[in-house]
Amino acid sequence: MKCPKCHAEVEKGSLYCPKCLQEIHWVSEYNTVETLMQKASRSQMLIRKKERLEKKQKKKIRMLILLGILGVCVCILWCMDHSYLVQYSLARHAYKEKDHERALEYADKALTISPEKGKAAILLSQVLEEQGDLEGAVKVMEGGLQEHLDSPAYHERLISLYEKTDQPEKIKRLIRDPASQAVRESFAHYLCDDPDIRPQTGVYDDQIKVSIAEQEGVQYHYTLDGSTPTRESPLYQGPFPIGEGTTEVYVLGVNAYGLTSDVIYRKYTVIPKEPEAPKIWPVSGTYDGDTQITVKVPDGFKAYYAFDEIPTESSTEYKAPVKMPVGEHTFYAVLIGVNDRVSEVASRYYCLYE
Repeated sequence: MKCPKCHAEVEKGSLYCPKCLQEIHWVSEYNTVETLMQKASRSQMLIRKKERLEKKQKKKIRMLILLGILGVCVCILWCMDHSYLVQYSLARHAYKEKDHERALEYADKALTISPEKGKAAILLSQVLEEQGDLEGAVKVMEGGLQEHLDSPAYHERLISLYEKTDQPEKIKRLIRDPASQAVRESFAHYLCDDPDIRPQTGVYDDQIKVSIAEQEGVQYHYTLDGSTPTRESPLYQGPFPIGEGTTEVYVLGVNAYGLTSDVIYRKYTVIPKEPEAPKIWPVSGTYDGDTQITVKVPDGFKAYYAFDEIPTESSTEYKAPVKMPVGEHTFYAVLIGVNDRVSEVASRYYCLYE
């Protein structure tokens, strides 16, 4: 046995510690019935206490597991609520089921989460269109256009909305201005080519005819008074003449999609040459018998004649050979054409004897 104070070894039966003189109390080596009962009771108490502790530990573990599961569920729900893919999938499903309200809700969430992804915007615009809100559908697509300048699918959807809302000029700007060459090439067929007008701007010495090269599905409207043509301006139906003076021609093309070309301009100045004097037969001279006087009249002109005086438009119009009168006379003839162009006067001196 060891001393309870200094832990030195004490011989069995000693009443004091040989080292520190601490009194030693020896316990008898037998147990009474009462002692045994106390020990048994204490043992049962320890067992029950241990069981209670184990139950508390199990309950705590179960609680921790439940909290963990709850946390995982909350995390999953949060991720789902903030996942573009989940929200977009839910929106598509709702759209297929014709549940437009939920489709709008999910599509709007998806677009908020990832505004750079065009599919959500396209789906949102489709739902709005089916609800009859074309203006809202256009605004949704226009709002995300800058983030999808290289997306043919995005442009195709916006173009279809512009067609349905009758906004061809916006289609033209959309196709002409994208950052992507691929987009321009994909939708180039929508654009209306500029009119090919012949002849070119210039100064001409005779009346000309203006023509426009025709293209399938394209109508051309033009003006000659210097104003800008519109869809209500005269419709080109074939070459038209340009007479003397200065004429400004403006032409606008409109294709089958309702898109317009640029307005093309031509300026024509026609300064006609004075027509040559008419040719008269026979030549001046002395004649006898029945003699006819003829005048060559070019196309586009009329001839007027008189004897012994200069003819004017009020003189006799030449329509057939004229009988030469008896005596000495001077025959005069003049040509008057379009735009009142007047030739020089031609004359012949005739002496006819009976």
